Formats: sequence, structure tokens, C-alpha cells
Amino acid sequence: MDDYSRETLRRIEHNDETLLELGICNNDDVITSNGRYFTSSYGDDYSRLGRSIQRNTNLKTLYMEPEDIMLSVADRGFFEGIKQNSSIQKFKLSGYSQYGYAGDIRNPVGEVGCELLKAFQENNSNLTTLRIWSCDIGSVDERAIINTTLSSCTHLKRMHFNHNNMTDEQLLPMVEAIRGHRSMEVLQLNYNRIGNVGCQALATLLQDPSCNLHTLDIHHNHINNEGAIAIINGLANNNKLKDLDISQNQIRNQNIVEDAFSKVLCNPTSINATHSSNHTLIDLKIQGNMLLLHSKLQMNKCENKSHVAMIKILIYHPNIDMEALFEWGSGDERSLKALPYVVGWFERAEEAVDIQEGKRLSAIYQFALAMPLMFIPASHTKADDKKRKRTGM
Repeated sequence: MDDYSRETLRRIEHNDETLLELGICNNDDVITSNGRYFTSSYGDDYSRLGRSIQRNTNLKTLYMEPEDIMLSVADRGFFEGIKQNSSIQKFKLSGYSQYGYAGDIRNPVGEVGCELLKAFQENNSNLTTLRIWSCDIGSVDERAIINTTLSSCTHLKRMHFNHNNMTDEQLLPMVEAIRGHRSMEVLQLNYNRIGNVGCQALATLLQDPSCNLHTLDIHHNHINNEGAIAIINGLANNNKLKDLDISQNQIRNQNIVEDAFSKVLCNPTSINATHSSNHTLIDLKIQGNMLLLHSKLQMNKCENKSHVAMIKILIYHPNIDMEALFEWGSGDERSLKALPYVVGWFERAEEAVDIQEGKRLSAIYQFALAMPLMFIPASHTKADDKKRKRTGM
């Protein structure tokens, strides 16, 4: 153990409150200003480190490059310490080799990486971020351990699986493993080999009522028009996803995809369809200039989604047809009761956008035109009858 690693160990043993991130690697290139790295050629040093991590309450992030250190699965003290720690929230595993460039060399998760994943399967209540980056996850056994970890860690908020050469076959069980995880907010799967089948699985995830994903990043994969349309269909009834990156894929007919996104963001075929459109997505990255989508994404930035729906209805249905409301109920009287709701709707809509007075008056006029007798006060009608009777006498 060199002097730098010795100082790192000392600070962990003393529960240094300024030391929040620990890298088990040979360099500090990936360590933040609040972190340090540790490396040694002796298993006893790692066991001592594990005992120190077990008692530490300030460490938040553990980063590891298994291929470049001398830690082995035989150093049980280290892994037992990870199992007993109560503060680590983020685990980042990199298959990147110091002898190559990011994404160029993908080392396997390896025995050490798998052993750490197993530790978090048992100590699963604190982990909120799991990042596996630039790893070769082709091994069936490694994938099984990853999926079990994902299934066990139900408090995960962020999952980053980038530069892993991941295929649809590998993605499907991962999606199943996180299904029902209500805490999951960010899913990054960029720089992989995900295609249309994977998009179908992701679309099913987006349609799940328990899905709370805010961000989905699948840029730089093997997705074509079919996969993009599947994701779009998954957004039809989704009211959680805010950010979607599907750029740098194999989408050929950009106009078809843009038009499909446009209809999901605002379906103009009817007022009900417009009201039921997606009012949540605010940041979308795809190929092309997105002229059709920009204004609708801007409207979605309003926090009050009722206002967003009102704005879209007023913009895309300038002459609102009240005829459908005349059939509300079975009789004219009940139809007339809808009028205050219509007027009230316009009053609430004024909070969202400046409405011309003529639109509200037009709605009232449509009611009056359809049911003129219902707008004649009953007292006037009785008075007229009496006058006619006196005149006839």
C-alpha cells in the first residue's frame, strides 16, 4: 500500500465526514473532489479496508475497476464490510481498462464485480444508483447476478448501463427485474445494441401504472422506425416521463416518427383526444429539426398539467363545438345544467392563457341557439299567459 492509499484508509477508519466517495482503482481520474482512491497488492489491506467501510457512516459512493486491482474473492473481510455498511448509496462498476479508451475495451464484470453485486443483493435498502459501464456482460452467470441484484434493490432511483454492448436478449430480463420499482426515475442505456424488441419491452414498462421513470436515454443503439414507434405508443398514457433521448439511432423516415410524436403530444382529432394527450414530456432528442414538436414540448413545460390541456384545446380547437354537451343526460333540463360547467371551464382556462371574451360568449350562444325556450324565465311565461287570458275575456 502506498502513502496515498494509506492516508485514504486512515480517513475512512476515522469516519472523515468530508470523504464521500471511494474508488477501488489505480488512479483518481474518475474520483470527485470529495473522494479518494485506494489500491494495494495485499489481501489483508483490503480486509482492513472492508472493516473500516463497515463502520463508516459518511461514504456515499463506491467506484470500482476490478481488472486493475489485486482484490480477489478470497478477501472475504472486504465483501463482508460492504454487506454491513449503512451509508453507501451509489455503486459504480467499470470494465474500462487503463490501457484502452472508454468504450473500446470492455472487460467482463468478473468474479470481484459479481461478488460486490451479491453483497448489494443482501444490503439492498440503501442503494439508489447502480452504474455498470463499459463491461462485457455476455456471460450468462454474470447476467443472472446482475438481474437478481436489480430485482433485490427495490429502492434504486438511477440505473446506468452504458457502453456494455447490450443486446435485446440481455435487456429483456433486466426490464422484468425492475418492473414495479416505483423509485426508479432514470434509466440510461446508451451506446449499446438495443433494437426493436428491446424497445417493445421498454414501451411496456412505460405503460405500467407503477412506472415512475422521468428520464429514458437510449441514444446510440440499433433502433429503427419500428422501435421508435413502439416507444411513442408507450408514451400515449404515460404521465411521468419528462426526458427522452432516442437520437443517433437507425431511424430512416424522420417525418413519420416526428408526426407520431406530434400526435402523442397533442392529438387534434377531438377535444377528448387532445385532453388525453401526453402533457408531461418536455425534453425530446431525436434526429431532425423537430419543428413540429418544439411548440408542444414548450407547452408541456407548464407545471399545471390541467392548464396545459386547456391551452392545447383552445389552440387546436378554436371553435369549440358544444353540441356533444347537449346530449349530456336524457332531457333538455339536464343539458342546460352543463352550461355553468362550460362557462366555469373558460374561467379556469383564463388562468392558463388569455382568452378572448368572444369564445366564452360563443359557447353560451351555442347553448341558447340550440335550446331557446330553456332561456326564457318561467315567470315571464306565466305573466304572458295571464295577459292573453285577460285580453280574451
